[in-house]
Amino acid sequence: MNTLYKSEALAAIHESMEALHEIGAISKTTMREFDEACLKPAKPLTPEDIRALRGVSAAREYKSAPKL
Repeated sequence: MNTLYKSEALAAIHESMEALHEIGAISKTTMREFDEACLKPAKPLTPEDIRALRGVSAAREYKSAPKL
């Protein structure tokens, strides 16, 4: 999945911070703060979007399991 940054400058900063986080130079909390500052928020998904990602049709989703 592609990471969406707010700008090219923030992308460069974030990638540098990721490298520092990987070697233990900054904490997970600090990395989260950089995530919030640099990354675009994810758009909310509708139930239909989720079904499409899963490859499930609405009709198939509500069928009961076969009796054994």
